[in-house]
Amino acid sequence: MKITAAILTLLIARRVAADAQVVDIQFGDTATLNLLREAAEARAAGDYEGAAEIRKALRYPSSKPESVAWQTDCSVSASFEAEIYVVPDLTRAPKEVQWAMEYLDEYWKTDDGGDLPYPGDFDRFMHPGGFRVMRVDYKDLPWTVRQYREELLAEGTAMQRKFIAELNGVAFFAPGVVTWLGPLFAGTNVKLGENACQDELVTISNFLRKKTSGDDVRFDFSYQSRVQVGNSVTVELQAKKRSKATTAQEGFRNEEL
Repeated sequence: MKITAAILTLLIARRVAADAQVVDIQFGDTATLNLLREAAEARAAGDYEGAAEIRKALRYPSSKPESVAWQTDCSVSASFEAEIYVVPDLTRAPKEVQWAMEYLDEYWKTDDGGDLPYPGDFDRFMHPGGFRVMRVDYKDLPWTVRQYREELLAEGTAMQRKFIAELNGVAFFAPGVVTWLGPLFAGTNVKLGENACQDELVTISNFLRKKTSGDDVRFDFSYQSRVQVGNSVTVELQAKKRSKATTAQEGFRNEEL
């Protein structure tokens, strides 16, 4: 596979790996991905001071979460299995994904041909072992994820549309996409219309709202477990809706934020 602009962007990202790897990507945090891309672009253009300022903003968040008692209104969880491959040398991908690498190189571009950032690992922007690709039959993606992707193909931004690639019935994406769409992976078993509270857990916009101290309701997502054996990875995810506990309820189902 040829060395293209997309690959060069990834190599640039490796040069700032010491900074990038301490940046956690929270669910739905495309702003962080944008900032990391801007930092890489600034460094590539020779603007080291600008890149340093961007990374400084990422390292030092402006606020801490409030401590308050909450009760769980409903929750869902599910497991997801896929194949995962580490690609330390992007010109010599493992044979299991080599046939798709050139396609992915062209796929992960903006509408005007610019480079999209690597979508990240489960927890971090880059993995110490290199670029990683998850592979699963498209039909085996959770229905919630397939439905959302199809909506994004019509209405999403270039970044949103292209983080899950599909080639010959096979879906390819970085592990960070599981974090980005975590509640949808967790909601695999939700049947719309059976439980109004659970329906809210597969409505992605609920999780994209910025949390404030005045919120009475919050939507949260978390990993319950993650196991990798060879190239096979299984992750269990949970999504839940919480509301502030009233005085009468605080003795029963309280949780610490």
